[in-house]
Amino acid sequence: MNNELEKQLDALVGKITNKEDFDQVKEQLLKRGIESLLKAEMTAHLGYQKGESVATDNQRNGFSQKTIKTQNGEQRIQVPRDRQASFEPVIVPKHRSISGELEDCIQLLYAKGMSNSDIIDFLEKTYGVNYSTSQVSIITDQLLEDIKLWQNRPLEDIYPIIWIDAIHYKIRHEGKVVSKACMIVLGVDTEGQQDILSMSIVETEKASAWMSILDDLRTRGVKDIFFLCSDNLPGLDKAVEAIFPESIRQICIVHQIRNSLLDPLSAA
Repeated sequence: MNNELEKQLDALVGKITNKEDFDQVKEQLLKRGIESLLKAEMTAHLGYQKGESVATDNQRNGFSQKTIKTQNGEQRIQVPRDRQASFEPVIVPKHRSISGELEDCIQLLYAKGMSNSDIIDFLEKTYGVNYSTSQVSIITDQLLEDIKLWQNRPLEDIYPIIWIDAIHYKIRHEGKVVSKACMIVLGVDTEGQQDILSMSIVETEKASAWMSILDDLRTRGVKDIFFLCSDNLPGLDKAVEAIFPESIRQICIVHQIRNSLLDPLSAA
């Protein structure tokens, strides 16, 4: 940092006496900084500095106003324009007012089971931001595409150990509370690294559903599983044998302990 800049900062900071002054200065610096970067982007886009005489059909053409949202509310900035309307700002993209933070928030709320209308209401009440159903749908569709890519990603040839189990929970679906099962496959590769290989939502945990999931693992590249740990779900042994016949199936320790402590009278 050069001495001249330090002097300017000292003069600026010397005027701050409370938090309100600090917030105001911070907002002004943000506005000035963004507008300076936009001007620099326009210079790079046109290929010449402002005021230079060059032979080109495209020139600066004033400014347009744009509202951006900051931590302390809305901020109006000036965005430079060119005559051919070919300037595409990077720091403040055209036709896009949503920040990465809000986009992450929308995807998280959608992943937790909120409907698009619920998400819109939440954003309006919490952030004071209004989004249409179509805008929210575009964002959530991006999440679904990422999920699909993750679900279909290639896997390793061999996994020394795999655990399979289901988590049972209740969700609200079409105005009703219904039960679902999330069937999870956790694997350990030959390097000793753990990874979630598959997550599938089904109505009920069944051996036939596990057979379909194991077949999907085989389709994605898994050729052999040394040890497959699971609970004692009826029919699961046959499902495993049908897809990975050389695998050794091991009942997990937790279920073994439960079985050993089970009261014979209550089990009768």
